[in-house]
Amino acid sequence: MQEFEATHRRLSDRVERVLMQLVILGLVAVVLVQTLAMNPSLRRRLNLLEGTDGYALSEELSQAETLTLLPSPMETPAASPAATGQLYSLTVHLETTRSAPRARLLVAGKAVADFAEGRATAPVSVGDLVAVDGSQYERDLTFRVVAAQGLDPALLGKEVTTRGDRQSIGVVRKK
Repeated sequence: MQEFEATHRRLSDRVERVLMQLVILGLVAVVLVQTLAMNPSLRRRLNLLEGTDGYALSEELSQAETLTLLPSPMETPAASPAATGQLYSLTVHLETTRSAPRARLLVAGKAVADFAEGRATAPVSVGDLVAVDGSQYERDLTFRVVAAQGLDPALLGKEVTTRGDRQSIGVVRKK
């Protein structure tokens, strides 16, 4: 009986040591991954869903597609309200700094304006998903909707903060 207890004690000590080592290694791995996730460029590589808030998973989001600037409606005669449906105007102001020329205002996944002047105004249609792209900056950028002409007043005053990523403002709705 004593031999069984000694064998059992040695085996349980080994199992306990292995389990403790696994727990410690797991905690170190969690701390390491969380530390790496604080860097925006590494976070985009670690998290495959980074920047997809507000987008359907089946929707294609290519870098080239979202960073091409669309012509303004003044430059394109086909962009009149009669040709494309009712257009409204949405203005977003950059709160945290005076200018961020590499930050973009996205409408339906397309970059339509930048924040070089500290604010961006874009034509929008009902149902468009509006977002801001601050992925070119490692610092936090806060954006606020300051004008939503003809749109749902709940959108007015909405504030989002990017942390080296994209953030959804919301879907455009009429009053």
